[in-house]
Amino acid sequence: MGVLSKVKTVFVTAYKRYRFGRWEDVCQHWRSHPGQLNLFD
Repeated sequence: MGVLSKVKTVFVTAYKRYRFGRWEDVCQHWRSHPGQLNLFD
């Protein structure tokens, strides 16, 4: 019996973040829902 996995995605708007000692611009994108960790499926 197979398991149907429904992937939830969320839209992320563009924003600035401070990382590794410098500011960087993050463009808008789609990503998987934060509560969902299927990195290697």
